[in-house]
Amino acid sequence: MPVGAHDMPLYRPETPWEMFLTWLSRFENEIGGKARGRLKRVQGPRAVADFQTRLPGIGPGDVCLDLGANVGSFTAEMASRGCEVHSYEPDPTAWEALVKNVGHLPNVTLHNSAVAVTAGTFRLRRARSFADDPLGSTVMSSIVLTDPRRFQDDEGIDVDVRAFQDVIAGFGRRVALVKMDIEGAEFDILRLIFANPAAFDIDAIFCETHERDAYAEFREIDRMRRESDRLERPYINLYWP
Repeated sequence: MPVGAHDMPLYRPETPWEMFLTWLSRFENEIGGKARGRLKRVQGPRAVADFQTRLPGIGPGDVCLDLGANVGSFTAEMASRGCEVHSYEPDPTAWEALVKNVGHLPNVTLHNSAVAVTAGTFRLRRARSFADDPLGSTVMSSIVLTDPRRFQDDEGIDVDVRAFQDVIAGFGRRVALVKMDIEGAEFDILRLIFANPAAFDIDAIFCETHERDAYAEFREIDRMRRESDRLERPYINLYWP
């Protein structure tokens, strides 16, 4: 039975410090971005706890997706429930670790591609720290974000990208759980979902939003968070760390 939005309410500020950070987060600049980053340190663990609370409700016969699987930590958690897990990871360095960590699991299918609103071949930018910490820096690889303070174009590679709506439609049945951590590519996917939630046969989505790196997205993400509280299905949690 799908869990409705009101069974897991949005996270409200619980302390004066959180209230102050929430107030600062309205500024569409570096101040607001830093405030949102600090709030995520509090909200993120709550989102992971809610994700883990949902896991016992899935099992054999269910389909789960890990978009931006990186090295497979959450793929392994979902797979432990016996469900069918499809994991997407475009970065070759992370992909190698993903295959090693979860490629042997019989209920896991790995896809060496990114997921975005549009299919094609896109440039995956890697963090400036890639040379010093190749595997650790793959969590920041992005086909969307371009801040030159974080990324070097000469460290980029071309990767295959699947369209989110095609991925979901391809299963031809309900998707129980989606974990999405795709470094900015989530903005357009979320717009697509919120425009017509009933078009997506998904029970729950846990998504990291990267608006702290894209100031123009502040208001849109805040609007989506308010709207998610009114949705019965899918349950959408936009506080993933």
